[in-house]
Amino acid sequence: MSTLSYTDELRTAPSTFRPFRPDPVDPAALAAALERAHLASWRLVTVTDPRMREAIRDAHLPYWRRQLAETGGMKILAADAPARQARDLRIADAFARSLHEAPVHLVLLGRVGGSPRFGALHDLAEGLRAEGMDCAPAPCAREAAAEIGELLQLEDGLVVCGLLVARPAR
Repeated sequence: MSTLSYTDELRTAPSTFRPFRPDPVDPAALAAALERAHLASWRLVTVTDPRMREAIRDAHLPYWRRQLAETGGMKILAADAPARQARDLRIADAFARSLHEAPVHLVLLGRVGGSPRFGALHDLAEGLRAEGMDCAPAPCAREAAAEIGELLQLEDGLVVCGLLVARPAR
């Protein structure tokens, strides 16, 4: 995924641009959102521990930075031009650097060698939004899958397929 397509994705969820607040997520709303997403063939790990959220952010950041460098995003940021792309990249970069501030990380797991269902993260996001929560995908979670899986001490046969950060909507 290119950096610019990720910023386009962020633009479709304007509430993502707000800084994260530490407000807890209502467990009943989270359960209802997961039910709406129909994730029967998936496993989901809910991460609320602040240290684990920081560790996930730290595992994710090198991949985000590499993506910025490889796609020319760093040059756009340094030149602050084109202005709109630079603004969008600053927002996406601030989001990536503050992942740990979201009160909940939802790590979607699948089976090694399995075929992930296209749209599973989208379905989960829609379920969360229907329950009054804001959420957004971490841009490089799949690239950081091995590191995140190690942090979560996943059992053999499971792999990280995506990561959403969530918080209560205002």
